[in-house]
Amino acid sequence: MTDAQNDDDAAPSSDAPAPGDPAREKAAKGPDGLRAVDRTVTLLLALSRHPEGVSLADLAREAGITLTTAHRILATLRKSGLVRETPSGRQALGVTSLILANAFLDGVDVRSEARPHLTALRDDTNETCHLGVLASSQIVYIDKLDSRQRVRMFSSIGGTGPALTTAIGRAILAHSSGELVERTVQAAAHEHDGSPDLATVLAESERVRGEGYSTDLEENEPGICCVGAPVFDHAGRVIAGLSLSTPTSRFDRAGLADLGRKVRATADAISRAMGYPTPETR
Repeated sequence: MTDAQNDDDAAPSSDAPAPGDPAREKAAKGPDGLRAVDRTVTLLLALSRHPEGVSLADLAREAGITLTTAHRILATLRKSGLVRETPSGRQALGVTSLILANAFLDGVDVRSEARPHLTALRDDTNETCHLGVLASSQIVYIDKLDSRQRVRMFSSIGGTGPALTTAIGRAILAHSSGELVERTVQAAAHEHDGSPDLATVLAESERVRGEGYSTDLEENEPGICCVGAPVFDHAGRVIAGLSLSTPTSRFDRAGLADLGRKVRATADAISRAMGYPTPETR
């Protein structure tokens, strides 16, 4: 038997037993049934990388399956609206994919999605971790996990801090629109004497984007050092920031880059949970 025939044996078939048939249920649980599911998922993921559509031949090649198998799987997916064929004959995701995506987004909450990742970072470093969002010229802490060490940072959920000088605020602003950055700087100037000017904030934002993480080395509060990173949603919009905070007495400046990468990796994991395709999922 050829490889192509093996592939076809694993694909959904029009003459397969009807739904509810014991033979169908047994087949779905066997190796061939699982293989067909795996190939179906592979095809859908491949289609997600081609929003404008892709030819059947290119899709099959990218998914690593035969044309015959791809054709049969796509025919089944078209019946449920998960896949459609464009006027030019390309294969693309269908409207049911949007229904599923919206159902996922409706159930996503950044605080609940972030909690296990914040917990892992806190347990790994034994330092306080915060999750915050931007509100005018302030950041608002929406979650906090305390260090278990005796000396720790005083802050609370619902508390605020200046966006221009906190690690969370700097992480968010570095990935925000120029208009939002300007509004934040103007609001801060009205509320706080001596707040950073626009040129200073833009320079800091460029540094944050280049390094991948933000810092607040006692600039916001004497005796406290923080490292932060941005959190993105499914559309690539920055929606929050996280930070790791430690007393200066425990802060290792020589290990800042390593700590920054660790904080950014945690932020990326949260972004993936929110549907954002970080490098690991692209």
